[in-house]
Amino acid sequence: MSETRPLLVVGAGIAGVTAALEAAETGAEVVLVEREPSIGGRVMRIHNYFPKYCPPSCGMEINPRRLERNPRIRVMTSTRVTGAEQQAEGWTVELTTDPAWITAACTACGDCADACTTEVADPFNLGLKQVKAVRLPHLNAWPKRYILDRDAVDDAEAKAIADACSYNAVDLEAEASVETIEVSSVVLATGWRPYSLDNLTDLGGGLDNVIANVQMERMASHEGPTGGKIQCPSNGEAPKRVAFVQCAGSRDVNHLPY
Repeated sequence: MSETRPLLVVGAGIAGVTAALEAAETGAEVVLVEREPSIGGRVMRIHNYFPKYCPPSCGMEINPRRLERNPRIRVMTSTRVTGAEQQAEGWTVELTTDPAWITAACTACGDCADACTTEVADPFNLGLKQVKAVRLPHLNAWPKRYILDRDAVDDAEAKAIADACSYNAVDLEAEASVETIEVSSVVLATGWRPYSLDNLTDLGGGLDNVIANVQMERMASHEGPTGGKIQCPSNGEAPKRVAFVQCAGSRDVNHLPY
């Protein structure tokens, strides 16, 4: 990294990745921070998007190659901003990176997953299916590296997972790390999260077959939990009638005022 203070971009969804790449391609040094283990954010969970009606991979696939080719960008996944103080020439920022239970030595061969028997709710598919506690975050994940939900497996299973790896990429002694960096300025691209249906009981939130639009997107995806089939969560059958409620919770003084 040069003596010039880098630009910090917080959030590696499509907005953050675009900001980081375009800044770096005009000559700036950039640190791109993402709290998830892979980049892409919410857009990677969408089935098809406007105006091409193509899956998000066709819009994101070039960006990992651009990130890999550009020496001005440092990408830090599984990392959060845990402190920030403004200085005369920018910001002093504290970054905390989660333990790397599976290191960069991972080749995504899948042997560790074969040794794993524990399943957890899949966060990428919004809990609509179960996945192995050690897995690739999703099909188009970058970095292409397996992750381990260490709290979900006992010590015996964790050791079996580590022993199954021929590349010594499983580090059961991993710890969180903290780094302080000096940056010139900060771009916040932290995105959004779905509003909880539990707060919308008047519209059926909490009932078995009431889902959010983001869950519908995952069902519609051929790579999603149902293989592209829209079905009722209660029984797995195709719905006969569907009602859509738009903008639920937004611009409402009882929920979200924006």
